[in-house]
Amino acid sequence: MRISRTLTRVTASIATVLLLGAAAACGESGTDSAAPASNDSSGAFPVTIEHARGSTTIESEPQRVVTIGYTDHEPLLALGVTPVGVGQWWGSGMDESWPWVEQYWKDQKPTYINTADEVNYELIASLEPDLILALYADVDEESYSRLTQIAPTVAQSPDYDAYTTPWTEMTLTAGKAVGKQAEAEKLIADTEAAFATVRQEHPEFAEQTATVVNLDTPEGYVFASGDPRGLFMTSLGFQAPADLDAYIGDAFGEWLSNERFDLIDLDRILVMADTEGAKELDTNTLYQGLSVVKDGRAVVVPYTESPAIGAAMSYNTVLSIPYAIDEATERLTAG
Repeated sequence: MRISRTLTRVTASIATVLLLGAAAACGESGTDSAAPASNDSSGAFPVTIEHARGSTTIESEPQRVVTIGYTDHEPLLALGVTPVGVGQWWGSGMDESWPWVEQYWKDQKPTYINTADEVNYELIASLEPDLILALYADVDEESYSRLTQIAPTVAQSPDYDAYTTPWTEMTLTAGKAVGKQAEAEKLIADTEAAFATVRQEHPEFAEQTATVVNLDTPEGYVFASGDPRGLFMTSLGFQAPADLDAYIGDAFGEWLSNERFDLIDLDRILVMADTEGAKELDTNTLYQGLSVVKDGRAVVVPYTESPAIGAAMSYNTVLSIPYAIDEATERLTAG
């Protein structure tokens, strides 16, 4: 059964749609790497975590964790826990090689538990996990039932729409699940301090509306303020564009029709585009006609090419945020 998020992969690879519950074919796995020994977590277990599919009690410290959500592995890696299986987003060869995460794999090849559109339940079972995390995901009841037959499973937050759970909550949930809540809280505090530093150094951001857009296709794609990319911008201090949020509705993002390019004519826009997409912007009359572009208030950043600022904002995790802050802020304040 397909999960509900339609993370359409546009030219600049907005995402691939992760399908859960479909008939999964066996796939090849990479190097199996169990989670490293952790610090003493006595007193942390048992722990019960509420989620969108009910609640899950984890009786003891997990030793073999599989992550289903697109970004779930990053807070775990930051906490010193190496998942034995992860869900791919951009795909094998990319998800483990971003500059902010590469070092954490320590030259290991992650075992990906899904293709572009299917989860391989047989492969997950073969990894013998004692915990499955599906935080940046949208697991339906049928899929959750199948996963819980393999191992205790923590699904997405019950308090937010799919794919809009703040990175802070996902990090804390991951920390609780593996007995590292204090370490997770420290990571959150450090990351929030980095955002606070930017807001303090650039108070002008608070007076400006801003958003992140992708314009690599005939129709653009825009992201809501609750999407990780939108959260990144508001965390820097920018105001969320109310009209754009109303246009998107309850979703994390929406296609931007040619008739509604006015919605991105804000104080600032940050455009994610790799080389070919950036070239096309030069002849995009709708884009070039925006006041924000004419006045030099639009900033084009690489999506997946180095430096992969767009991807870092899309992940918006405790690993990718410091990288995104440094790279994006430099460009937003240049000139």
